[in-house]
Amino acid sequence: MGKSKQNNVGGKQFFGNILQAVGAGVVIALIPNALLGELLKFFKDGNQLLETIYQLVVLIQSFMAFIIGVMAAHQFKFNGAGATMIGVSAMLGSGAVKITPEGFILNGIGDIINTILVVVVACFLYLILQNKLGSLEMIILPVVIPVISGIVGVYTLGYVSNVTKGIGHVVSSFTELNPMLMSILICVSYSLLMVTPISVVAIATAIGLSGLGSGAANMGIVAACVTFLFGSIRVNGAGVNLVLIIGAAKMMIPVYFKHLIIAIPLTINGIICGLVAYFIGIQGTPMSAGFGYTGLVGPINAFNRMDGDPTMNIILLVFGYFIIPFVSAFFVHELCKKFMNSYTDDIYQFEIPKQ
Repeated sequence: MGKSKQNNVGGKQFFGNILQAVGAGVVIALIPNALLGELLKFFKDGNQLLETIYQLVVLIQSFMAFIIGVMAAHQFKFNGAGATMIGVSAMLGSGAVKITPEGFILNGIGDIINTILVVVVACFLYLILQNKLGSLEMIILPVVIPVISGIVGVYTLGYVSNVTKGIGHVVSSFTELNPMLMSILICVSYSLLMVTPISVVAIATAIGLSGLGSGAANMGIVAACVTFLFGSIRVNGAGVNLVLIIGAAKMMIPVYFKHLIIAIPLTINGIICGLVAYFIGIQGTPMSAGFGYTGLVGPINAFNRMDGDPTMNIILLVFGYFIIPFVSAFFVHELCKKFMNSYTDDIYQFEIPKQ
C-alpha cells in the first residue's frame, strides 16, 4: 500500500473532515432520486426502462453510508485501498444492511449518526495503523478495520437509534397541544433538525406523524432549505445553490455545525412556515413529512387532502410553499445580517471536497 501524505491530523481537522464527507456524501447519494424519483413515478408504469431507472436511483440511496466512508477517506487523503476499507466499514455499521435468517437485505439509507460513528472509528484505526505493519498491511488492515468498525456499528445501532426515537417522542408530544402551537413547534423542530445527521423521515414514520402535524413538518423542511438558500446564494457556486433549490439542505451539515448561529434564522423561518401550515391547513402523511417541496411530494400530498375549489387550493399551496417562505427567508436573512455582527454571508460558505 502506498504511503499516506497525511499522518498528523488534529482533532478539529479530524472531525471537520468527517462532517465535510457527510455533507458531500449525502448529496451524491440523495440527488439522483431527488431529481428523478418523483418524476419517474408518474411515467414508469408499463415502461421497463423507466422502471429500471427508478429502481436504480432508489438503490443509490442505500449506498449513502459507503459513499460517506469513501468521501471521508478522500478528505484524509487515504489511498484507494484505504478508501474502500472505510466505505465498507461504514456500510456494515450504518444499519443500511440488515442481517436476516434468509440472508442480507438492504434496509434504506441506514442511520446517519451511526454511520458517522463508524466512519470516525474506521478512520482513526486507519490513521494509527497505516505504515506500521510493513508487508502485512495489505493482509491485516482489510480484516481489522471493516470487522472492528462494523462490529462497533452493529452494537451501537440500537442505542443510537434511540436518539431518533427520543426526539420522535418529543415531537409526538407537540401533537397534543392546540393546532397552532403544535404547527409552530413541529415546524421549528424540523427546521432545526433538517441540517443534522438525524433522519427527519425516520422521526415522522416512527411516530406516525400525519395530518396537520405532517404538513407542519414538511414546512419545516421548506424553512431549512430557504434559510440556507438565501445564505448561500452570494457565496457559493451555482451547483451548490441548485442542490439547495432542489431541497437537499442536508449537505450543509458541516456549515451548520461550524456556525450554530444559523439556528436563529432557522427558528424564525420555522415559526413563519409553521403559521403558514396552520392557516392554509397543509396536511400530509408520515412518508411525505420529510420532503419539503422536493419532487413536489409535500405540495401534492397537501393538495390531495384539501377540500374546496382545486384552483384556489393550488394558489394557496403556491403561496404557502414558494412565495411566502422565499420572501420571508430573504428578509430574515437581511435582518439577521443587520442586527447580528457574527452573522454574515460568509458563514454559509460550502467547501467542496477537492478532487
